[in-house]
Amino acid sequence: TTFLAALNSGGGFAGYTDWRLPNLTELESIRNLGTLSPATFPAFNTNCGASSSGNPGCSVTTCSCTPAGLCWSSSTDVNAPALAGVVAYGSGGVTVNKKDYLSTVRAVRGGS
Repeated sequence: TTFLAALNSGGGFAGYTDWRLPNLTELESIRNLGTLSPATFPAFNTNCGASSSGNPGCSVTTCSCTPAGLCWSSSTDVNAPALAGVVAYGSGGVTVNKKDYLSTVRAVRGGS
């Protein structure tokens, strides 16, 4: 929530102040099980760079990078409120994880 508050503060990020966490269905919609690491379509992993420093010519408003690790959703497990849904973009798998586990976030805009 700290990350989202920063994106939405002031004039917002890229001029928008309606950034939020996607639900699990939204994260699953950009999975491409025909590829791995990351298991997503090229449009969601453009110009990211091969090294840990990424692509120096790439800015957050011109590139879309999907990490190969776990990515959080806003979907809480109905049977275990301490867990939330995650997509593992390395393999394309979907699971749940403890909400205090450190992982990446892919913010989206607008209503769900």
